[in-house]
Amino acid sequence: MKKYFLNLFFFLSVILIFGCKSSHTATQTSHDNTKEKLPLSYGELLKLDRSFTDGLIQKMQGNYPEAIDKFKKCLDVYPNHSASMYEIAYINNNLGKSAEAIPYAQKAVSLEGGNEWYQMLLAKCFMEAGKYSNASDVFEQLVKTNPEKVDYYFLWSSALLHANKVKEALAVYDRIEEKVGVTEDICLQKERIYLSQNQFDKAVGEAQKLINAFPAEMNYYRMLAELYFQNKKLKEGLDVCKQIFNIDPNDPQTHLMIADYYENNNENEKAFSHVKIAFLNPDLDIDDKIKILIAYFNIPQKFSSEKSESDTLISILLKVHPHDAKTYSMQGDFFNRDGKNTQARDAFRKAIELDKSRYPIWQQVLVLDETLGDFESMETDSRQTIELFPSEPYPYIFNASSYYQKKNYKQAIDVVNIGKDYVAGDKKLLAQFYSILGDCYNATKEYKLSDDNYEKAINLDPENANVMNNWSYFLSLRNEKLDKAERIGLKANQLVKDNASYEDTYAWVLYKQKNYEEAKKWLEKAIQHGGDKNGVIMEHLGDVLFQMGQVDSAFEYWQKAKVAGKHSEFLDRKISDKKMYE
Repeated sequence: MKKYFLNLFFFLSVILIFGCKSSHTATQTSHDNTKEKLPLSYGELLKLDRSFTDGLIQKMQGNYPEAIDKFKKCLDVYPNHSASMYEIAYINNNLGKSAEAIPYAQKAVSLEGGNEWYQMLLAKCFMEAGKYSNASDVFEQLVKTNPEKVDYYFLWSSALLHANKVKEALAVYDRIEEKVGVTEDICLQKERIYLSQNQFDKAVGEAQKLINAFPAEMNYYRMLAELYFQNKKLKEGLDVCKQIFNIDPNDPQTHLMIADYYENNNENEKAFSHVKIAFLNPDLDIDDKIKILIAYFNIPQKFSSEKSESDTLISILLKVHPHDAKTYSMQGDFFNRDGKNTQARDAFRKAIELDKSRYPIWQQVLVLDETLGDFESMETDSRQTIELFPSEPYPYIFNASSYYQKKNYKQAIDVVNIGKDYVAGDKKLLAQFYSILGDCYNATKEYKLSDDNYEKAINLDPENANVMNNWSYFLSLRNEKLDKAERIGLKANQLVKDNASYEDTYAWVLYKQKNYEEAKKWLEKAIQHGGDKNGVIMEHLGDVLFQMGQVDSAFEYWQKAKVAGKHSEFLDRKISDKKMYE
């Protein structure tokens, strides 16, 4: 690095020294290679050279205050050193100090008016300081001295617009068009300006100018039609659309544009007729169709007409794009939204059959497997998902859960221990893995391991009511640590209100503690929250009532449990003998 700086110093020194005359005048090299006589002694020249070189080095290293200090030392040696003025202005402007930069940039330009770099910096400083008129004057001068450089015209027009000199800016755009011809950028900018000035006819003229210049470009016709539609000029807009249809009768984008107009005017039937035409066109990209369907997806289902329309569009999508996975993914989303779980899973399966690389759809299939209680499919589907996406943690949860449901606890434990290593920083997700381990070890009667893993799960996710409920329930079945079971069972109910299953668990812990009065209250809550259709809850209330000596009421609830379906293996004996069995 030191050698580099020495070489840089030597190089700059050579330039300056060999630019000297015998009378000890030197030349100052500027950005456009113009030269200005410097009336300096040889010693002053070396001091100027050293300070300027040091300033450049400090600037390159990002030491901006030190760099400015070095460049100011150059001005102490030679007050008209324009290159140092430029550097000071450049650094200050980059630091957001445009007001401090402007005087230096102005002085540099006054010394070297033909230097484009200096003029550009001055204009930039003016723009960033909000002095747009001053900036436009500088750009105008650049245009005068460099009439062939079109970029300067654009910068000039931009400064004029910022200065709210609209008429002058439009005149500059006209000059650009004289140089480069009709272009989309200029016409659209002029159109926007005319619209902002409420000069609608002139805005239309710019759109028409593009059509005249490029008659085969359909997008310009659409732009003109949309301009008419946005300004409530239906007839004129439709006339332009007719021109499009004369060229391409099935142009889908035009049909969608007309549909938008009708929809905005609450003429929904007319709008939908054009949407259907667009959907039937295979040239309309499926992604554009999916965007429209997503809008329908978010419409509440109570609007039956919109649901009918979405069904129609899905049917068209199936017909026009039968080999695209997105078609079936979208169909699956609608089925899923409407609670048609089997049909949704079938659609998602068709999607992954066409494109196996889409992980979110595989996950949808797994969720639906679980929802449908199809644990055989969940095992198969989760195994396939793991093979395709081995570093995704969620499929391991589904795979382990499928083994757990099939009472294959050892394999479930093995899967969890593999899958949890893929969890990166998501504590709640990791808690799910430990929760499954807690379930599995409870099932294998390895109760210490079960409790340890439940504890880990709750420590990772202290508000996971489901883990608390499960652990509380299993402790009550084991008739162990009932104080712990009561505490976490209550917290589960505090976290999730009015959950019949959680209320039943808590009541059963209270039952095990022989707190029958409180158990009865919680079971009655559970029945109010949907437990009247749950045989286990009805049987539990019967058990509590029996222990409270209310045998007839207990018998009544046992019978209700029998009708509801799911119940314990002792229920029939309880009913036949009117006795308690556990």
